[in-house]
Amino acid sequence: MKLKTIAIMGTGDMGHAVGRALIKEGFRVITALIGRSERSCKLAKLGGLEDVGSLENLIKKSDLFLSIIPPYEALRFASLSCNIMDKTGSETVYVDFNAIAPGTSKKIGEVFSKVGLTYIDGSIIGPPPGENVITRMYSSGNESETLLSLSGPNLKFLSLGSEIGRASALKMCYAALTKGTMALDLAALLAGKEMGVYEELKAEFINSQEAAYGRMEARLPWLSTESGRWSGEMDEIALSFDAVGLPAGFHLAASDIYKRLSNTSLAQEKPENKDINRTLDEALEIFHHELFSLPDDSD
Repeated sequence: MKLKTIAIMGTGDMGHAVGRALIKEGFRVITALIGRSERSCKLAKLGGLEDVGSLENLIKKSDLFLSIIPPYEALRFASLSCNIMDKTGSETVYVDFNAIAPGTSKKIGEVFSKVGLTYIDGSIIGPPPGENVITRMYSSGNESETLLSLSGPNLKFLSLGSEIGRASALKMCYAALTKGTMALDLAALLAGKEMGVYEELKAEFINSQEAAYGRMEARLPWLSTESGRWSGEMDEIALSFDAVGLPAGFHLAASDIYKRLSNTSLAQEKPENKDINRTLDEALEIFHHELFSLPDDSD
């Protein structure tokens, strides 16, 4: 199949940057902005994506459809899109690039399989593509190698074979460590502050865990900007672990950390307007004050 027009639903930080990278490779990239947030519309324009209005138009006009949305919306949105595709006779190939469990991806695959439509399981590892930044786009499913032709300087597409769920599995295992560790880092520091030993803990980390503390300084001051979406991702990781007989509790706890962060004042920031001069100490002071001052929901 020759791909010319690519649809992207979800023009957030990742979606609009993926669209921009594909446009540079000569593809027509379209999106549907009816009902989308002001920020999504601005980012779509920044990325150069063409707005075709409705989801129905997006499906009708595309050869390939990339879903890059929050994980908790993935199954519902895929079902909606599949229904439209089935009713309109569209043959666009649907790819779910969301951070979802293999089991969730297989459920989506079953939705498309029932009506004879093509579904590809996908996952994204790395930051949004940009200058000197290469984002890895993994896929699995019978038509997954179709996506290899999309590779360019900033996007590297890799196929993991014909089995639906393999791309999602890789993402779940990878993010279990990276984003799961960030939540644990924050929890350890907040516990130190609440127990009154933060300064001593910080000194010990600097002395004996220099690399780990450097990681905390580089990421934790702005962790809340992603917290809402990452909470859902941790839930999907918990499902993935449970499905193979491993404890789900690690990442259910991480999900709780991110949910709490999403209720702090710093969660109002976005990557483009975050305070890049904020220190780890300053962020922790805000997080600690707000998280430990929140009313108890059980009352």
